[in-house]
Amino acid sequence: MLRFPNPSSTISNFVAVYRVLFENLNGQVVDLDDFVEIVVSANLAASSGYLGKMAISLSTQKDRSLDPLYNQLKMYAELFRLLGWIHPTEERALKYTFTLLGHQIVVAGDHYLPLLGECVLGISYPNNVLTTKGNQDVRPFGLILRSMLACNEALSRDEMIIGPLSADTDRKIETLQNIANKVFELRENSSFVREALETVASRRNVKVNTLKNYTRWPIAIMRDLGWTEKDRLQFRENDQNFEAHKLTRNGKQIVNFLSSSNDIRTDQIDELEWKQKAAISTYAHYSMLERSGFDTRSVSSMLDISDPVLKGSFEEIGVDPAKNLIYSPFQTLSIADIGRIFPPQTASLKQNSQRPKKTTIILKVRARDHLFIKPNLVHHICEDLDNQNKLPLISQIRSLCKTNKLIEQAAFNFANDFKATDKDIFYPSVCELFQILGFESEMSRFGVNYARWDACLISNGLTIPIEIKSPSEEEYLSTKAIRQAVENKIIVLARKEKMTNFNATSLIVGYRIPNERGNLSMLIDDVFHTFGINIGVIDFFTLSQLAFKCVMDNLSIKSNQVTNLRGYLCVSHHPS
Repeated sequence: MLRFPNPSSTISNFVAVYRVLFENLNGQVVDLDDFVEIVVSANLAASSGYLGKMAISLSTQKDRSLDPLYNQLKMYAELFRLLGWIHPTEERALKYTFTLLGHQIVVAGDHYLPLLGECVLGISYPNNVLTTKGNQDVRPFGLILRSMLACNEALSRDEMIIGPLSADTDRKIETLQNIANKVFELRENSSFVREALETVASRRNVKVNTLKNYTRWPIAIMRDLGWTEKDRLQFRENDQNFEAHKLTRNGKQIVNFLSSSNDIRTDQIDELEWKQKAAISTYAHYSMLERSGFDTRSVSSMLDISDPVLKGSFEEIGVDPAKNLIYSPFQTLSIADIGRIFPPQTASLKQNSQRPKKTTIILKVRARDHLFIKPNLVHHICEDLDNQNKLPLISQIRSLCKTNKLIEQAAFNFANDFKATDKDIFYPSVCELFQILGFESEMSRFGVNYARWDACLISNGLTIPIEIKSPSEEEYLSTKAIRQAVENKIIVLARKEKMTNFNATSLIVGYRIPNERGNLSMLIDDVFHTFGINIGVIDFFTLSQLAFKCVMDNLSIKSNQVTNLRGYLCVSHHPS
């Protein structure tokens, strides 16, 4: 059975640990003790209830297998290697360097989930990055997802262990059918599952609970990527319920993507001539980035499928160039090959001969990062351009852009000037910014009880209620705004005076989103999972930046990104 360590309780914390390691140690050859010191200094790990130097002192043991922090960071490192974010050096397995792919995860910021998903799909065994026991030849997450589809779209944790995670290969046609047959047999009676688990545990010479621990990270990552959700199934003979993990619509799309793509493995790549290996590796890597939303225009020549060398490599391994390629070089090739194909990342590496000084970077973990949505900007076409140009804020925006070279800086200064405003100034400005973006927006009259919302948008005939919080009411949005947004949605649905539907969002616009937004995020999720109501949040800095882009670059947001928003619409507030 494949083994996945479980070093962290949340995927957001998992990525946060990597970020702080990269930001402090990139460009050096480092070891696990370096990792421990950085992560503890950033307050992302503790020992015996202590943080900082005391945590390291209490954790450190002569026998490193008994050192909790050392072993936790060892588990992190194993997964970072598996995802292609760090590589062991050629000299020593527990000395590491950071990779270009890992750098790109950091560059992605809050929008790392698409690239993380590509890295998860990029895991395959065997590979030249991580040595594992056994002879399994599988792409594990692809097999798990395809097994779910074959088993009435769901698998329990125990079924994952017995089925796809214990499969010797996924490159035989009969593998998937054998897994499905086994799973349906297990669903006859709960005793069949217990017996099958004990058989796997005995073969691996571990306890059953250890097998279950190996699934925590895969289950968490598929959940947070939006590929699966919890469900309940029944055994046929005794009607007992058991928890399962069911494919979401996104999960089914991933299965379709895998089914229509070229799946390339290590043995196929290793058969290629060097030039062909380099060509297909650069093509595969930048294709991953392109699918993840990165701008790849600067490397477009590497994605030219008419290139003779690339074309020859496709033909050599039987790849259809019209299909996507499932192959991640940083998760497959050796550090020597990576160094030759992507040389900038291995140049000028410095050996870290001393323990790093205490870091000044404290990386706050953001709960539920999947709630961050990056705006998709399109060319703006205003039906009434003359009327739009009469909006008072238009001239102010143009004036600010004349005195600030960067649009982002101008927008930031504009929003910052509203810090002390009350609802008399703030509410109309919010409506006007939406009008600049091309939305029909109107304020409710103060004191009119039948219109409980502060303002509304009208888009494609749908009314979107807006709960607005001015800086004088609360500079940082609180959970109170979520409750009021729910009430707004219920009222607009119940009174039927406005055209809307259940799926349309209930919008909140506040001055700032709090840095520690875990409670807000969880409440947005809870409201959706309990009532099916979408709550969308836009802060004033984001709204201002979008309006400035619209005026100066003729770019606006797609209307459905507002009308169907769940979570935070997020752009970088501070100019780079």
